[in-house]
Amino acid sequence: MTQQFNIRRIGNFIYRDIVLLRNTIITTLSVVGALLLFFFLYDLRGDHIISEEEFASNFMKFYVVLGILFTFSIFREAHHKKSNLFYFSLPISSYERVTAIWLTTSALYTLLFSVFGFLIGQVAIVLGSMFSETNFHLLPIFSESYWQGVTFYFFIQPTFLLGAILFTKNRIIKTLLFVVLLVFGLFIFNGILFSIFNIGYDIFSEDQIVSNAFSLAREDFSGIGIFLFVIIMVPVMLLAAYFKIIEKEV
Repeated sequence: MTQQFNIRRIGNFIYRDIVLLRNTIITTLSVVGALLLFFFLYDLRGDHIISEEEFASNFMKFYVVLGILFTFSIFREAHHKKSNLFYFSLPISSYERVTAIWLTTSALYTLLFSVFGFLIGQVAIVLGSMFSETNFHLLPIFSESYWQGVTFYFFIQPTFLLGAILFTKNRIIKTLLFVVLLVFGLFIFNGILFSIFNIGYDIFSEDQIVSNAFSLAREDFSGIGIFLFVIIMVPVMLLAAYFKIIEKEV
């Protein structure tokens, strides 16, 4: 009998994953928190203020890398010989499992790590106001750089999620190699499409005017490449992860 989509089961599964990784999470945040505090205190020199761009710069030093490592940590139990049978026999459907994992390693992770970064930055401001000429101010965190970094992470995260499920050994290295090959393949495909659609314009001519026109057209045509990247690297990767989990559950 097919289970209906249940938000409560998803919430319980997310809670279970976080509890199992709580020691790793606490240790990691302790180290990262100390480093962030140092960087924020360093930024208070001179103008005695932490700008939104400075926050984004320090935030991105850890955000993407930790998110990828967190994604692989979530699936550590699934690849362990003594625990994988229990993991895949939990009373949760495949699509609920994928949804829970994606929410944990993308939306929830981004929210909590942003709050964590804000709190560490605010502590740095308080310390600066106590021991230097820093005026107390609320730390601004939202900037164009911040949103670009978050968008980039949400864009690549499903691919690493698939790699975390697909590979059993050397998962990070194999996933990185897979990403490189995928990006290279899409780049070549995009170039072939561009050449086909513009073959009548002698785009490979050495004439300067043609060369300039080619550069401008290539910038416009890059939208097709972006579309292909988004279609393949987000929903398709999540769908592939879903079917891979079904395969492992059987």
